Amino acid sequence: MKIFNSDILIKKTSCNCADLPGHQIPPSVNLFVKVTKGCNAHCAFCSNAGCQSPTSLFDIEKMIRIIYELKSKGIIVNRMNITGGEPSVVSPLVVRILDAIDKEHFDDVHLHLNTNGVTMQAQDLMQHPRWDSISVSLHHYDVNRLSDLYGCEIPAHLLHFTGVDKQKINFSCNLIKGYIDNKEEVRKMLDLTLDTGIRRIGFVALMPVNSFCKEHFIDIDDIPFAEIPHVYFTGAKDRGTDCKCSNYLYNKNLRILEIYMRNYANPQYCESSLVYDGAYLRQGFYNNNIIY
Repeated sequence: MKIFNSDILIKKTSCNCADLPGHQIPPSVNLFVKVTKGCNAHCAFCSNAGCQSPTSLFDIEKMIRIIYELKSKGIIVNRMNITGGEPSVVSPLVVRILDAIDKEHFDDVHLHLNTNGVTMQAQDLMQHPRWDSISVSLHHYDVNRLSDLYGCEIPAHLLHFTGVDKQKINFSCNLIKGYIDNKEEVRKMLDLTLDTGIRRIGFVALMPVNSFCKEHFIDIDDIPFAEIPHVYFTGAKDRGTDCKCSNYLYNKNLRILEIYMRNYANPQYCESSLVYDGAYLRQGFYNNNIIY
């Protein structure tokens, strides 16, 4: 299909489910909006590692034109992900975006925030009522180990979520050798999530974007989830070898936690995703594929 006179890749089939191949679905994309490359943390596994530029020009009107162009071509925006860097380092910009994508005019656009939740600005930003869902990066249950991973001090208020609708939150935990890399460490993350009042957590294998990720890689299949007490398998899907996932429930003391596992083996597998950085719209997560 074409938008702005350029060909784009879109999702036309659902994921494979066990032995059943994916079926045809309405054309759709995920739209990632990178509001900044800057971040308060310095995670070695991040694709933005080492980038210290927190601000850049951002054309909100162009972002709106992109959404309308997709809609005019009958392409569904599955989810609009506000990401970075760390979005909270440019909170005023993010609030302007939220005001622009208001429910009255864009009720069908699911707005999702990706954040590490570490800054006070992040805690404030998560309280905005426009969010449909929020993913908080939490890669260890121990604050000291987490500080080591992030390269910055983690404040005590990180898991308070005062004034935030916890029903919208899920934790996202990277599987990293030497940190969360076995079933006992995973169990501790599950218990922390339940104790915090969050009801969904994802465990994600590192994408091979740099040497740290390759050296500290743990596959989702390396974690024997079925051996963790109170964990029950509910299903698995894949999009071939480039993307696979499994889903579980953790039922402990009548408290239920949803678990998802993701392994993105190919850094370029998300070609059907669109990425807007405030200046250019690109196909996938690499710089040389400008659409608009």
